[in-house]
Parts: sequence; C-alpha cells; structure tokens
Amino acid sequence: MKLLASVFGGLRISALPKPFQVAPRLYSTAAASSETGAKPFASGHNLDSILTEKRKTTKHILSRKTFLVDYYTHLNRTNEIVLYVHHNNLVKTENKKFRTELSKNGAKLTLIRNSIYNVFLKSENEADPADEQTSKKNKDVKHPIAPLLNGPTAIITVPKCEPQVVEKILKTLKGANEKLILIGAKIEQQVFNIDQVDEFKKLPSKEDLQAQLLGTLTVLGGSGLVQVLETPAKLLYLTGKELVKMNEEESD
Repeated sequence: MKLLASVFGGLRISALPKPFQVAPRLYSTAAASSETGAKPFASGHNLDSILTEKRKTTKHILSRKTFLVDYYTHLNRTNEIVLYVHHNNLVKTENKKFRTELSKNGAKLTLIRNSIYNVFLKSENEADPADEQTSKKNKDVKHPIAPLLNGPTAIITVPKCEPQVVEKILKTLKGANEKLILIGAKIEQQVFNIDQVDEFKKLPSKEDLQAQLLGTLTVLGGSGLVQVLETPAKLLYLTGKELVKMNEEESD
C-alpha cells in the first residue's frame, strides 16, 4: 500500500467514477491478499495482465500520469463550470486559505500539471482520454484552452452553471493580490474568454433565465420554441444577456 500512496500522491481514488477506479481497487486486493497468503487471481494470471485487459493506457494503468488524466477527466465531466487561473508562488497557508474561501461557494481549487491536462484536452470528447490508441489518434489536436496552459496553472471547478457563484469567485480572485489570476473558462463545454466570463457573472440564475425565455417563447409561438431549442449554448447565453439588458432599460 505504500507504493500505491507514492504513485497517487495522496489523491482520493474514491473521487473518480467507477471505470477509473479499477486499477487501484485491484492493486489493493492484491496487497491485502499477499498479507493473508491467499491467491487473489486465477492460476496463470498476474496483476499486470488483469489490469491491462481492462484498459490499454499510454502509460501503465497504475502510473501517476494515468491517474491524473483520469482525475482531470472526472473533474471536467462532473462540473459545468471550469475556471482557469494562473497561480503565483502560492505558499502552503495561501493555498489552504483560497481553497477554504472557494469551498464556501461550492467551488474547488485544483493545481494542475499542464502537459498532462493537455493530454485530457486533446481527447476530452472520447470515452477514455487515457486510452493509448485514442491518445495517438488525437496527438495533433489543438484545443482552444491549450494556449492558456503556460506557467503555474490551476482550475476552479463549480458543479452547477450558476452565474452568482462565478461572481463570488471573481471577488475572491480580485482580493487575492494577483496570487490567482483568471485567464479563461469553460462553461457547459463552451470556451469563454475573460470578458465573456465577466459578462456571464451578471446573468440571472438559470431558473430565472428559463422563465424569461419562456415568456419570450409564449410570444414567438411554436416555431420560436424549436428555434431556441436548436440554439447553441453560447448564443443562448447572448440572448439571455440581451433579455437582461431590455429588462433593465424597462425598469429605468
């Protein structure tokens, strides 16, 4: 088990979705069985062969690189908002302070390794970004987020698409004295630049926005409903922005 701890650097295996937990679970089973003298696997099979039958990853399935690709995949697929920030020489106390402040708003700060995160980005729409053949197929893919990954980088993840939470996070970043600097975002799989994030934070909640859109659709009729349902998320965001502007003008 000491080897497992050194490989994964203290990251919680239970945080990963089930398909990505197979390697650590099997390793733990093997370690426990060796202590009791039991034979965990059928004759003619060893741990490596069983693990590689499950997944064909670029690096060994128990390697830290494979774990990190899986972990970044998990974070991106379970959070609707991912904010990208540069961090400048965070000491341990500052790291803990910012993590605590962000967690109060339901957000999580994770320092990333750019080269490994880019492996995920190249294959983010694939079933298994760590798969060997998938990585080879997508090795030349250029993701729009990739140019931002220069120097010390971290991501701030938010489970739900809530503009008010982003507004609170940006206030925290503003008070960080340039220790954490926003460089971009991915919101519901759409890439946003800094200015777009600043506009996004001013939007009403998704529920309020849906109510406003419903009112508009009532006027437009059935064809308007079909049109909006076929609208990409980014355009829907811009439509919502215009609705907010119109409501503000009417109130004035």
